[in-house]
Amino acid sequence: MKTIWVALAAMTMAAPMHAQLVINEVMQSNIDCIMDDMNEFPDSWVELYNNGESSEQLSNYSIGLTTDAQKAWALPASLINKGYRVLIYCDKAASGMHTDFRLESGKNGEIYLFKNNKVVDKLTKMKKQPAPNIAYGRKTDGSDTWGYMAIPTPGGTNCGSTCKDLLGDVVFSEPGRVLENAQTLKLTLSLPDGAPAETVIRYTTDGSEPIASSLQYTAPITISASQVVRAKPFCTGYLSPRSVTQSYIFHGRQMTLPVISIVTKNVYFYDNKQGILVKGNYNSSQENYKYNWRRPINLELFTAAGSKSQLNQLCETRVMGGASRDNMMKSMAIYANKRFGTKRLQYEFFPDQRPGITDYKSLALRNAGNDFDYLYMRDAVIQRSMAAYVDLDWQAWRPAIVYINGKYNGMLNIRERSNEDNIYTNYEGLEDIDMIENGWELKVGDWEHFNRFKAFYQEHGHTLAEYETWMDCKEYINLMIMNLFYNNQDFPGNNIVWWRPRTETGRWRWVAKDTDFGLGLYSSAATYKTFEWFYNPNYDKDHAWANTSEATRLFRRLMEDADFQREFIDRAAIYLGDFLSEKNIRLLWDDMYNQIKTEYLHHRKLVNEWWPNYTNELNTAHKWLNERIPSFYQQISDFYKVGNPVPLTINATMAESDRNAMTITFNGVRLTEACFDGKFFKNRSMQINGVLSDGREVKAWNIVQHQGIATTTIQQSGATLTMALPDCDKVEITAVIGEPTAITQPDTKTWHWSFAAGTLQVDQVEKGTKVCVYDLLGRILHRTTATGALLSFAVSAKTCILKVGDEAAKVTDSTRR
Repeated sequence: MKTIWVALAAMTMAAPMHAQLVINEVMQSNIDCIMDDMNEFPDSWVELYNNGESSEQLSNYSIGLTTDAQKAWALPASLINKGYRVLIYCDKAASGMHTDFRLESGKNGEIYLFKNNKVVDKLTKMKKQPAPNIAYGRKTDGSDTWGYMAIPTPGGTNCGSTCKDLLGDVVFSEPGRVLENAQTLKLTLSLPDGAPAETVIRYTTDGSEPIASSLQYTAPITISASQVVRAKPFCTGYLSPRSVTQSYIFHGRQMTLPVISIVTKNVYFYDNKQGILVKGNYNSSQENYKYNWRRPINLELFTAAGSKSQLNQLCETRVMGGASRDNMMKSMAIYANKRFGTKRLQYEFFPDQRPGITDYKSLALRNAGNDFDYLYMRDAVIQRSMAAYVDLDWQAWRPAIVYINGKYNGMLNIRERSNEDNIYTNYEGLEDIDMIENGWELKVGDWEHFNRFKAFYQEHGHTLAEYETWMDCKEYINLMIMNLFYNNQDFPGNNIVWWRPRTETGRWRWVAKDTDFGLGLYSSAATYKTFEWFYNPNYDKDHAWANTSEATRLFRRLMEDADFQREFIDRAAIYLGDFLSEKNIRLLWDDMYNQIKTEYLHHRKLVNEWWPNYTNELNTAHKWLNERIPSFYQQISDFYKVGNPVPLTINATMAESDRNAMTITFNGVRLTEACFDGKFFKNRSMQINGVLSDGREVKAWNIVQHQGIATTTIQQSGATLTMALPDCDKVEITAVIGEPTAITQPDTKTWHWSFAAGTLQVDQVEKGTKVCVYDLLGRILHRTTATGALLSFAVSAKTCILKVGDEAAKVTDSTRR
């Protein structure tokens, strides 16, 4: 392990200009050195000291990061007596003693103290502090000698000694792991020449940060049960780094899910005053876990038993959620922070859902929200069943086993956030955005564009083209189909997140969030008339917060436009016969259930609350889905009066090899596979187009209409079928595939071929052109890109299809008869 041993550069200070208040001590990265008046750990702080001979009125002062006094934070009225100190919390809270800025870290930062708008003290060229919780201050109060302080003294007398050298990290002989057998752990110092011989290692096993009085390491540690170890070096006259933390987990059974180990001081989670996971007694009118207090943690992620962690870093956490905070297990937001040493969570948390995405500012460990006592994956099933196939901003999912200070804490779901961090991660670091939640909470940016858009859609009569200049209509349709189909009655009056890039043409999009109320939660009927509820605020008073006129207005205005309504209804019907079919959803859902089913039994034993038989709950939800699909078709038909839904299949009897070679679009919607099994509405216009990748073409479409026992078959030529769906019992449509009309001897002036004795050669092909060889069943035999040289392929078949760019030819081996 790399050991740090550096001489720390001095900073530039201004001599006090006979000012009575001076900057006395600063900390750029306050992990848990001091707690403020809001029961939080402020990001950074500045201590001011009255070095004068009389009291000083604080309201005459301001503090900032530049020489511009107008941008400085005005300090509140308070009389500071001679020899007294006052702490200024630099945490962007922007209230009273809490400034609207944080101290800069590692950017040659500056601090300016103003009195009556004139600079009276300053620190410039501030380097990044060598480790968290290290203060930089005057050697004694008000003196001219500065240095790093081994023991910070916020609000107290400066100790009279400073340090300049930082000790290196403790080296662990064994990294943290999920273990089956006991092991011996050795801790060592790896210090350079000249290091102090009196340096000792101190460690803890209760999650707390080691201090000078912690247990001293003198002999190897035997680890035979789940245990967390935090260790760091100490030596008089030297600075100690933050501890190194390793977790050794004995799970006691097969590790079927990733394991997350959270290590922290127990007080931060469970104390009545400071603990964020308990009811506590900080405030008699509100539980501790209802506050958004952040607490420091060390986070480790293990993805395989016996292997070292994929992630091990200092982070901070807070409880998150609304009513779900009352659940026994709390949802927690996990934040990376450069003040803590590592500014991002750098790992591919969701390889199957977000391949290649590794840059996260924060993540959630979610307790499934309203679904806590039920499926424990409802929201993830709903979001994934939609977002896996269409354009939708959403929250990826991965279940995990959680340990806190070495103690089993059940399962929580690793989720992407629904806030601006989601956009940062999935839009290549995009940060300059507007984001608004529930129409009233500004997350980032400003209200200007949103208010103009809101005024626009208050009015009737706008066209789809006009709406498209304001919003991404297709993404909004996807969001609405998902929530309406699954009957999410905690939306859109709640859990709706709007965002847009702050550019001249930036349009509004939405992030799917917390859809747990859907999929039959709380015995909601599959036949529930969602559109009636959505349009009528008085339809169901039990969910009145979610369908207010204001909340539903945008969708209702959009549906007044014939083009938008057609797009919405077409997509809803097509999705239900494609990826929102029961079969497709169940494939995804069953895979998710198989991931959690083994560990979930142990999780529920820990929770020990009322809960239904999981198999019964699963079967009930499956039954709801089975009944919901025909009900939703009928509800669209009845509410929007678009004709009865007619069963419709496309390519139901086609050979799999042909379907695999084909792409179908249905009214502009590309199907996930070249088949369809659902319904569409009678007399509604359909345009179905088929394209094959193997050089063949869709020559025609066979349409079979069923009415009672009668059957009518017609054929329409061409690759594109255009027709109105007839009013009958069922319609079956199948593509007729033939060889392409382009399969003729190509012009040999551009390229030519020869095929003899099993070798197909192609010459004079322009560099960069794609060249493919297929058999007559459409299976690809060879694929390459022309380099300008002669191309040669071994082909055992007598006849094959040669495709060069967009041209194709049926070619036969001249030596075979």
